[in-house]
Amino acid sequence: MELVTCLKPSLATTAPIWQDVLAQAVTGELIAVLNYTSLAEISEDPEEVADALEHAESERGHAAAFTAEGEKLGIAVPNNVDAKYWKRLRSAFLRRIDARDFIGCLIIQEVMLESFAVASYKRVGQVAPGSLGNTFAAIAAEEEDHIDHAMSILKAERALDVRRFDDKVHELHTEVMTTLAEMFAREDADGHCELCCGTCVKPSLPAVGLTISELRGAALRHYLTTLDTLGLPGEMTLAWATQLPV
Repeated sequence: MELVTCLKPSLATTAPIWQDVLAQAVTGELIAVLNYTSLAEISEDPEEVADALEHAESERGHAAAFTAEGEKLGIAVPNNVDAKYWKRLRSAFLRRIDARDFIGCLIIQEVMLESFAVASYKRVGQVAPGSLGNTFAAIAAEEEDHIDHAMSILKAERALDVRRFDDKVHELHTEVMTTLAEMFAREDADGHCELCCGTCVKPSLPAVGLTISELRGAALRHYLTTLDTLGLPGEMTLAWATQLPV
């Protein structure tokens, strides 16, 4: 199918924007598949292995659902787990895998990456047309369940040694959240993200009712709320957030 001719007029001009939005979403889901699969490989508890593999399969389904939404719009949705930011995020996770740091892996995937996914998917779900919006909203709800699943594990770990846990979160925050903040910054300081099909999609987002600033703000709020739920002092985590690149 030809991209423009098969789209409704209202979607024809915004198709390239949705293509880039979907490309980021699909790539993020595929990174999650890799992360959960790696997590299963270092888990010693059979129940934890089963949970990780179940989550990997769920994320694979999310990627397929986003790809299918693109097909409905006549869009071929690309993905690239080696794109600049996503490769850095995956590398950070693999360093925790190499250290057999199960809790560190949970913090990266469930607290940091999923917070950005949930918040941004919810916002996209509010403005995306038809079934595309419904799919983003539904997947946001499923991702939120992943976060809830990890909370009891992480709270119990923090209770064992609050100082050690909070120091670990800060260390991972500096590494991982810096990359996520750069991904959601107004401009890509290091050049093209290696995933948008043409020029950076960020300046075009207002055409579909979004801005990168509100997506970033929603993601950071969700992240800080999750840290609050874990018991980390709000004045401390807010200070961390204010130091992130903009």
